[in-house]
Amino acid sequence: MRPIRFFIPRIEYILFASIFWGIAASGPRILNFDGDLPRHILTGNLILQTHQVSTTDIFSFRTVGYPSIPHEWLSQVVLALAYDALRLSGVVLLTALIIMLTWVIVYYQAMRRSNSLFSALTVTALAVGISQIHILPRPHIFSYILTAIWITLLERIDENSSRAWWPLPLVMLLWVNVHGMFVIGIIIWGIYLVGSFLEYPSKAWFTSAKAKTLIVGGVLSLIATLFSPSGFNIWKVITSLGSNAYITSKIPEYQSANFHLPETWPFIFMLLLIIISFTRTPDRISWAHILLVTSFAGFALYASRLIPLFAIVVTPIAAKAFAAWIRHEYHQSRLFSIEENLYKLNSSSHGLIWILAVVMAVTLQFYSRKPIDPENRGNFFDEHFFPVSATRWLKQHPQQGHMFNEFDWGGYLLLNLWPDQQVFMDGHTHIYGEELTREYEQVISLKAGWEEILAKYEITWVIVRTNAPLVNALSADGWHEAFRDNTAVVLKRGQ
Repeated sequence: MRPIRFFIPRIEYILFASIFWGIAASGPRILNFDGDLPRHILTGNLILQTHQVSTTDIFSFRTVGYPSIPHEWLSQVVLALAYDALRLSGVVLLTALIIMLTWVIVYYQAMRRSNSLFSALTVTALAVGISQIHILPRPHIFSYILTAIWITLLERIDENSSRAWWPLPLVMLLWVNVHGMFVIGIIIWGIYLVGSFLEYPSKAWFTSAKAKTLIVGGVLSLIATLFSPSGFNIWKVITSLGSNAYITSKIPEYQSANFHLPETWPFIFMLLLIIISFTRTPDRISWAHILLVTSFAGFALYASRLIPLFAIVVTPIAAKAFAAWIRHEYHQSRLFSIEENLYKLNSSSHGLIWILAVVMAVTLQFYSRKPIDPENRGNFFDEHFFPVSATRWLKQHPQQGHMFNEFDWGGYLLLNLWPDQQVFMDGHTHIYGEELTREYEQVISLKAGWEEILAKYEITWVIVRTNAPLVNALSADGWHEAFRDNTAVVLKRGQ
């Protein structure tokens, strides 16, 4: 083999490197999209320092001692380690690596099932575009790669190419400790189980090797979900969070996407592609694949945060159906001879070194604290989104008593001011529940009785956005401004 082959990248390697670079270069955007990351970093660092996983809340004076249900503790540790290594650039680097590896798994599954280079590349590239709607440096990214691994394991069992049940509970044991979306894994297992039965609905199915492997692996995976610091309570918090209509109505990512926005159009296009491919393909589509597509399409339509999971799950299925349709109806097209020649050339290339080179180049840039984003901003918390200057002032001028704070700023304030200060609220709504979340809304929206809430918790100072209506209301009530910039206002109760 000629050495030059080791320096010619495969087409999919170019795609993978582009995915990695795209995420790494979008650091300023994904770091400043919501306020959850700072609390995850703080929690992870506390676990590393104390070697304990707290099951009660310590961050809000309203919820001290409340059950906290650490359903993301292991991913928080990993995020904290990345942060300790390269600060926020380490978190961005970790995110880019996980997302790239997720699509590596999905692509090769699509390639294996479709046996078509063009189909696998086209559908995977489309799916990558779909997933960008919720790519953020938070624990849910671990669920993306675990979903891809989980589907791969179940697909091998469904195809009768594997009788190994033991990887399923091992993956689930990891999943239940990194993110609460492990429930998705259980749902996927149930779909494969039901789909397998619908293929051969008879008593003989129960004694088949496939059924035994699925049942044993799935039951042991269910048992594995109990092996986390929260035990069975993790199921309670996951189900209560998803079933509380008030809480979910206050979190944009739990609501349906706005399909008038261009970033949602790749999702619509994928749905249309699947519908057409399913109706035109000459191949029989298995029940498991039908149930997976319909279920995850429903999930994605219901909550925008589930759109990336839809893309991960359906991409191999869509690639297979799309390839079968094109082969059946356009088998005389020159496209297939071009694809065959390109496939041979692509298979003979081994330029994996270019992916490693891109990863190393980005790592060195981050280590040198040199930005790679198009605006040359670097990976920092944006002072236009977070109260950066106000928090710096608060460190120099510590306040006494309890604070009331913006919901999105809770995590950032904790990362910088805890343990000297506890927050009124942050993004972990599963700890606060509906009653305490309504209290926050009552104050920030100036609903009847908001003054009583501040008095109830003996609030002595407030940090909110400069344009918040609460600023004028408090000023009229005798509170005075201690700090102000274009992002935040700090007000203190009048004497």
